[in-house]
Amino acid sequence: MELRTIEGFEAHLTEELKWRLSELDTWERMVKACRPHEQVGALRAGVTLLYAHWEGYVKEAARAYLEFVSRKGLRVGELRAELAAVALRNMLGKGEQSKKAEDHTAIVEILRSENQSEARIPYDRSTIRTRSNLSFDVFEDIMHSLGCDAGRHEISRTLIDARLLKNRNDIAHGREMLISLDDWLVMRERVVDVLKDVRTQLANAATMGEFRRQPNIIGLPMQKL
Repeated sequence: MELRTIEGFEAHLTEELKWRLSELDTWERMVKACRPHEQVGALRAGVTLLYAHWEGYVKEAARAYLEFVSRKGLRVGELRAELAAVALRNMLGKGEQSKKAEDHTAIVEILRSENQSEARIPYDRSTIRTRSNLSFDVFEDIMHSLGCDAGRHEISRTLIDARLLKNRNDIAHGREMLISLDDWLVMRERVVDVLKDVRTQLANAATMGEFRRQPNIIGLPMQKL
């Protein structure tokens, strides 16, 4: 799908979420149709499915936003700091690895010259680092790197870390973990709420041009009337 336009980007976000929600709805109907003794295994599998869509949508939505911004052809100096950091991540990483002051000085000079260079924002799936373990802290870090806010979902931190993530990891490692249908429905509702907000924040950021660096008004000389 074309991600150069706002319309194309928003459509991509919506379609990516739509098929995931449809699959979760189908799964719910299947589980409810199971006999009680069949629900045990089905719900365990349902936790891994829910986690897959949690990580999958966050990763794809973030990746798509980076592609959308990358296709704007902006200079590094035109990007807000968080996205400029993504564009310069490889360079910053080299500086972090080196302990030599001369290397750090060289990188500062490069960063200064890069300010007017075209931003090369990577947007392949490996750019968004979920570490195959999308905890709330990792989610928060991803949202920050996009210039978005995860703090409004602080109330979901414990549910995501102590219930969704922990249960998924226990199940993935073959541990016996019994999940009730009510537990699964609560986790699904909360995760879906967060994912819908991810879509909204990114769509709004694209529409409002929030990927651009905001001019510093303080200290600018007053114009003559």
